Order: sequence, then structure tokens, then C-alpha cells
Amino acid sequence: MKVFKVLAVISIALFLDNTAFASQHTRHHTKHPSHFHHKIHKPLRAVASRRRVHTVAPVATVYGASQLGNVLNSIIHASNTRADIGVFVKSMQYDDTLYTRNIYQPMTPASTMKIFTAEAALLYLGSNYRFSTQLLTDAKGVKNGILQGNLYVVLSGDPSLTYYDLVDLLLTLKSHQIQAIAGNVYIDNTAYDQRFYGPGWIWKDKSYCYAAPISASIINHNCLSFKVAPSNVSGRAAQVVTFPKYFYPTIKNSVMTKASRTRACSVRLSNDPGSVISIDGCMPKGHGAWGVSYVVTDIPEYNRALFKGILHRLSISVYGLVTFGSASRHLAVVGTHTSQPLPELIHEMLKKSDNVIAGALFKKLGQLYSKQPGSWENGSLAVSRILSRQAGVNTAGMRILDGSGLSPDNLATPAQMMRVLDYAYHHTATSDDFVSALPIAGVDGTLKHRMGNIARKVRAKTGTISGVVSLAGYAVSADKEPLAFVIMINGNKGVGWAYKSIEDKIATALTRYRRYSS
Repeated sequence: MKVFKVLAVISIALFLDNTAFASQHTRHHTKHPSHFHHKIHKPLRAVASRRRVHTVAPVATVYGASQLGNVLNSIIHASNTRADIGVFVKSMQYDDTLYTRNIYQPMTPASTMKIFTAEAALLYLGSNYRFSTQLLTDAKGVKNGILQGNLYVVLSGDPSLTYYDLVDLLLTLKSHQIQAIAGNVYIDNTAYDQRFYGPGWIWKDKSYCYAAPISASIINHNCLSFKVAPSNVSGRAAQVVTFPKYFYPTIKNSVMTKASRTRACSVRLSNDPGSVISIDGCMPKGHGAWGVSYVVTDIPEYNRALFKGILHRLSISVYGLVTFGSASRHLAVVGTHTSQPLPELIHEMLKKSDNVIAGALFKKLGQLYSKQPGSWENGSLAVSRILSRQAGVNTAGMRILDGSGLSPDNLATPAQMMRVLDYAYHHTATSDDFVSALPIAGVDGTLKHRMGNIARKVRAKTGTISGVVSLAGYAVSADKEPLAFVIMINGNKGVGWAYKSIEDKIATALTRYRRYSS
């Protein structure tokens, strides 16, 4: 057993090491479509590839825990900040604590909260878990191309479900030679509750796709994108450019084209009753198209319109209504769509800090753990109990409200976060899926443009909301020792850049650490 544990430690240490990073541990992942995080997007003048990776000044080799402590204290004191700072550093190879600061102080974790959600999901759902969206029927059969009963579309809260997936699923009706439905089409959205926004979410966040509503129906992340382009003639309406991968409700366009020298132009987006998208404002002639993102807020009405639209597109008639209802047991399966396996979803969630995936997993854990519709409350209970009972986390004082970290009311201590990192690293069944999903410094995810000076030597989850910056994950030391670390900073608004600089300096110091002087 001891030999096996040592080998496991060496294996993951190599996995973190710069020279072995692209080895057998690197996995290929299917990418989901990108999602806009702002309402209006004007064309960028700078070329994206020219964006520089932010680096910090080199740190000399640090020998031993005592010297490491002095270096980290110096970094924190030199920052001259009054922010609350919690730091925990622990060796994953020798199991000893190298540095602590305020590790039992409850702090807002921001998106490092996704570490809890990811590990709880891997433990409880398992790496083979997939979300399932089903077509069911109570019909006895098909007669003359007509389904002799009702059709049920059972939505499961799959955060990766797309419009194209639903078109393919409803195409299975054609494979059964179904041209019409004699009864109703019921949309079953009862997997989750009807409280779509997490406790404590900031009101302005709800207008952006990163805080899209979490429902049993999540289609294209509940976010639609399109473009608005000016006309070639001043005084005429601007042009709306849509994309085939989305289903759009009616778009009411009142954007006018102004003279090319007009500077005071903007485009405003609003929600009309009945899920109509209204845009107004102006655009200067001769300028490029502006990207627009629209958060689907009236989910039931959008669902009704979407399924009516798909059935019409497929020339399938419905003699009854397209409405809402819960599917009973013992219905016949007409078709099924399944998501990618759970590790792929967690990879996307941690790399890109995807709040929609986090919220969906949170509610799914609550649903399956409590055997009730998934909610923020039973999701919180499920994650806390799973981590307590399986990972040995002392959850006293922990407040897990949403799974994504969007709520500023979430609370966790650096010690609680460290316990999850420690367990996830050593737990053979989940370690590879968890560690490989973390962003890599200077390479990808939310760390792509940070810590280029120590590229590939840190894998960590970032967290940022107003006044809060956090970083938690793993670093490989100068002598290839794997270290886990947690950094939480709760302070003032508007200085996140300074807090991130502290994090980067601490992480850099960890990569310069040597246990023994040579």
C-alpha cells in the first residue's frame, strides 16, 4: 500500500512538472461554443494574439519552510493592503504544512467555490455520469403517421444542451414515421425548481450570460448572441445578423444608422413581454458590426416557442397544445440525448470558470441526493454532506449557496478548501479528472495570461468578484515536490489587479521552494 501511494505521488508530481506536462496525462476535450459575457461587443482594435502574458519579477531559490514563510510574509507585508488575506500551503508528498495565515477565518471564495462543486460531483455522480434529455410517450402506437397519444420532452438540466441537440432529438420522431401528434406535447421542466438565480446574486450580474438562469431547461447556456450592423445609408435601420445554431424569439429592431462621424451612438437591449427581444439606439455608418448577447429570462415562454418552432421546422403537426407537464413513470422511450461524460463538463467548468455548468451540477446533486427537484437549498446540503462524509471536510461555518461562487454571501475557510484539494489530489478515483481540469499557468483557461514566468508549473482555480480575489490549486516546487496552496483575499473594490499580483508572487515563490539546500 505504501509503495502504491508513493508511486501515485510521484506520478502526479510529474503530471504537474513542466517537462512532463504534455505527456500521457494530457487529454483532448471537445470544446463547447463560447459564450458572450457582456451585452454589447464593439470590435476589438487590438489583435488577440498580441495580448501579453502577465509576469512577475523572478524570485530567488527559497530553502526550507522557515525561509518560505519569511518570503511569503514579505510579499504580503510589501503589498501594504488592509485586505483580509488567508494563505495555506501544504506538501502533497510529505503531508506537512509549510505556511499558514488566517486559515480558519471564513472568507468569500468567489469562483474557487467550484472546487467544492467539482469534487462533490466526481465523488457522488461518478466519472461515467451523463445528463439525459428524453422524448417519452404514453401512446399505444402510431397510426397513419399519427402518434396516438401525448409526447413528453423531459429536460434534465443539462448545461451543455444546444438547439442542434434538440433538433436531432426530435428528428427521431421522423425515424418512427411520425408526422403528427394526436395529443399534447408536454415540456417537463420539473428536474429543478423555479428559482433560477442563486441566493445573493448581484442584480446587475443577471443581465450577463455568465449569470444566466439555472433551470431544468438550459439551451445554449440560456444565452443567445447576434450581431447588429449599420446600413450603408444613413437614416436607415441597422441590420440584425443571426446565427443558425440558436433559436431566437422575435427580434424587434429599432436601431438606426447615423452619419459616420457620429460619436454618441449606442445600442440598448431590453425584454418585452412574451420574450420579444427589443433593441434600439443608433450605429455610425461605415463601422463594423457590434456583437450582442441576450440572456433568456422567460424560460417557460422561450421553451414553448422553441419546441413549436422545431416541430414546425420538421413538418410535424400537433393536434393538441404545446404546454407543460410532468412525465409519469412507465412511459415508452422515443429518443434520448446524452451529454458528454461528467469529466468533460468539469474540465469546461474549471478551465473557463463556467457558472452555468457549476449551477447545473449543484442543482443536480441536490436533486439526486434529496430525491426532490434540484434547488439551491438541497444542492447546498448535498455538497456539504458529500464533502464531509467522503472527503472528511469539517463543514462548520461553511456557507455554500450556489456552487459557482457568484454570490458574495458564500463563505469558506482556507483550511476547508485545503482539505478538498488534499483529498482530491490523493483520491485515486477522482485525482486525474480533477487535477487535469484546473487551468494551467501561462497556458490555458483563466490562467492563460497570468504567471508566464512559471508557465506549466501551477494548476489552479481562480476566483474574482467585486472586492474578492482567490487562487487555489497545486504548484510544483524547484525540486519537483507537489504543493497544494490556497490564497483568499477579501478587500476593497477596484483593486483586484493588486490582489492578483500578490497571488502571482506567492505562487512564483512556491515554484522556487526547495525542501533542502544543496
